[in-house]
Amino acid sequence: MLIACGSKFSMLQYGLRQNVYKRTNKRREMRIELNHSNLMELNVDTLVLILPADRFPENMESLDQALGGQLSCLWRSVKPAAKEIPVIYPCGRATPVRILLAKQQGGCEARELRNLYIALGKKARQLETETMAVNLPGFFPAAFESQLAVEGLNQGAYLPDLYKRERRPSIQNLLIWSESPETAEGSRLGEVISTAQRMTRDLVNEPAAKATPAYLLEEARRLSEVCGSEIEALDADAAQKKGMGAFCAVAQGSSQPAFMVRLHHPGARSAGRLALVGKGLTFDSGGLSLKQWESMITMKSDMAGAATVLAAFQAICMLRPELDFSAFIPLTENLLSGHSFKPGDVLKAMNGKTIEVRSTDAEGRLILADALCWAQECGATHLVDVATLTGACVIALGYETTGLFTNQAEWGEKLLQAAEKAGERLWQMPMFPEYKELNTSEIADLANSAGRGGAPAGAIAAACFLQEFVGEGVAWAHLDIAGPAFLSKENRAQAGAATGAMVRTLVELGLTF
Repeated sequence: MLIACGSKFSMLQYGLRQNVYKRTNKRREMRIELNHSNLMELNVDTLVLILPADRFPENMESLDQALGGQLSCLWRSVKPAAKEIPVIYPCGRATPVRILLAKQQGGCEARELRNLYIALGKKARQLETETMAVNLPGFFPAAFESQLAVEGLNQGAYLPDLYKRERRPSIQNLLIWSESPETAEGSRLGEVISTAQRMTRDLVNEPAAKATPAYLLEEARRLSEVCGSEIEALDADAAQKKGMGAFCAVAQGSSQPAFMVRLHHPGARSAGRLALVGKGLTFDSGGLSLKQWESMITMKSDMAGAATVLAAFQAICMLRPELDFSAFIPLTENLLSGHSFKPGDVLKAMNGKTIEVRSTDAEGRLILADALCWAQECGATHLVDVATLTGACVIALGYETTGLFTNQAEWGEKLLQAAEKAGERLWQMPMFPEYKELNTSEIADLANSAGRGGAPAGAIAAACFLQEFVGEGVAWAHLDIAGPAFLSKENRAQAGAATGAMVRTLVELGLTF
């Protein structure tokens, strides 16, 4: 058993935030400043303007005059939230090299405005922008709008080009053009959250040969030191002694050491204690129930749940350091060897329940089962597990929406509200008692799968399996991020590969718990 403790964290140490997850040769953080100088004199590569659709703003008239009426002329011709973002080149009539113009209807949802900032961030990145200024259109309070701007521009500007010899420039400096004193707090909140989201994307985009269980454990240790959190890591032997037979069975096929990790941020005790649980399969071959090679190409992303929880833990510690909460992260690979667990094996989880293995490719639920048990042993009363768990959830909800499964309506509603505030798509799926029959076994307490080829309601069956490891009275929710966590190609909003899905939702949950 390995135990390490970091020093106490306070908001006075907020200046250390850039070092929480530092990659000397890879991380490209965006520095954020507030500014209300004359728009014509902003010395930036790109000036981003979002203007209301119903009127041309008075504070844009001087810039429009300098541009010879080009700005107002283009404003009249641009449709609200148009897919194509027009570019104006001042050619010396104003200091910005270029101006991006977008028009948005008043009364829009926050999600729409955030998505517009994402699209603008992507456009600016394509134009190889390094310094940017952006206005706030005034649809929402300044603090919230500045948060949306920072989150959206950061997300849109991200590229997964970690190993390209020639990396495209990324936005290094962002000026938020606003007079409101509330802008500072909102931009700071957006910076913490977007840094966490980028952390998730970088971790998930790393090759599995590098992002091993030991590598993620090291990231967790670094995070604990900065956040002042306790860390406990069980190796396979220690996990076996604690009765984590399901986790250890999955781990035994790999030569990489496996770890069950617990992060605990000590704070003020409340009526309940929150625990986040993240699936950390750093590579999933399917085990002896081998996947087809096409399905393995993106299996480095099978630890997206762990990366999401690590990043959310970091952000919550920064934004609400008084909260007493924990994170549990099972880290292993699922590979083939002479030591691999086999279909037909019977495993015993930490809570004593026995599991018939029908598919070694249904391993994520096995390692989560023991993690959920450990979280409850450590006093968790409210659980959220996050996992790229089933292809069935992708079939049901596609790549835009995360599946929500819960044993308590009130806890599920709390997650839905957090997702709505965070601008992420979350949809609740049914968990009627009849679905539990999908996991019945003749030889053990339950089976981990219907076997190769799957069965109807596969995502629900997986959630019902996990529920077997949640005790009476414990509020639990399962987030299946198999669809939105990783994109095979870029879309209008962002680059392909890892997306950082559900980071913002978990942070919002932590802030309101």
